Amino acid sequence: MCKWLVMLLLLVSAPLAAQDGGGNPSDGTDPSNEDDAVDPWADFEVGGTADGAYLPLTLGRDRTGLGLRARGSFGWDSNIFKEDRNEDNALFIDGAAQTYVGLNLGLFALGARAAIAGRLHFGEPDADLWDLKLGGFFKMPYSGGFGFGISADVLYQQLQTYEITGPLTRQDDLRAAGAIARAHIGYQVAFVIFELGVTGQTTDFTEERDLPSVDSWTIGADFGVYFSIFNFLELHPYVAFDYEWFRDQFDRQDDGTILSDEDRLQLLTFSYGSDFALNLPFIEAAGRVYSVRQDDSAAGYNRYWQYGVRGALDLNLVGAVRLTVGAHFWTREYDDRLDTDDATAAAKTVHERYLRGFVELAWNFWMFFDVGVRYSYERRASDIDNNGYAAHSVTGFLEISW
Repeated sequence: MCKWLVMLLLLVSAPLAAQDGGGNPSDGTDPSNEDDAVDPWADFEVGGTADGAYLPLTLGRDRTGLGLRARGSFGWDSNIFKEDRNEDNALFIDGAAQTYVGLNLGLFALGARAAIAGRLHFGEPDADLWDLKLGGFFKMPYSGGFGFGISADVLYQQLQTYEITGPLTRQDDLRAAGAIARAHIGYQVAFVIFELGVTGQTTDFTEERDLPSVDSWTIGADFGVYFSIFNFLELHPYVAFDYEWFRDQFDRQDDGTILSDEDRLQLLTFSYGSDFALNLPFIEAAGRVYSVRQDDSAAGYNRYWQYGVRGALDLNLVGAVRLTVGAHFWTREYDDRLDTDDATAAAKTVHERYLRGFVELAWNFWMFFDVGVRYSYERRASDIDNNGYAAHSVTGFLEISW
């Protein structure tokens, strides 16, 4: 009964923003984040995806003013547990909402934000999900000189996650609490901003199965340059480093065996790429091109190169009709990983690939109310044990935003 009451409250809600794959060097292409981006949650549906819909925890957008966006959906998912060999489809209702309030007082700006999401699958209680995020910021905005600030978020959630390799494997009913904060300082020259940031993050999991803990903490640094060309084209090339240490995860050799029960897993990640945004009267687009290098502290079990691109585009059609399309693709190549399904694995490069795409059509039928439909497709494949999955989902939704 409590779950139904929660879902009734969530029915005035909509999908949350997802930043995934390319690290978290900053909070977007616009350092002020006071303008609306192209659908800040366009590439995310409540329910979680392998590319980080609920994880990893990333910073929200720092915005001034007052805003609310909420969406309630009813739909069908062809593979709710994201497993090829145990495919379960189900109808669901889901919803999410995010709101923000902020003040720009000239010399400094500050604000707060909140987001909530949940999904209830009919007949499949083990697949239910929910997500709560709270955050805020304080900063001295750039105004032709120095600027600085700090932004932070906390989260508590019940999720599903699917990671074929890595510290976090596919689990259901996994609860997590986390916190992330980033401090930055920068300098603006004309339409160019140079920014240096430092990030700290911790995530604590509550396992419902007899599995090793995946609790970890992370520290990182990033440097980026923001270009704003006549307010219609924004670019943000960046480079970032992250160091992550796990409490109860052990180092492994490339065949999966544990090196020592005393060595804890440590990951060093180097990423670089560029965010971009395009703002025209009838078209808005945003996305990221990125590359990630991950090294571990053992003998190569978690070492890989990953290359990816993701983006979304809003096309304002005739009248009050909006078409949104988006996609995310990445490919990952492991340095020295064994393909257990291939007798010649020693001579074969092991790859994983991921593709997600969606299309959404919405009609603003009255004031700040929209109604629409959405279709998404998700596919993940791996040479390791021939793992992977495919999933389709179709939803209809009602949205309110201002």
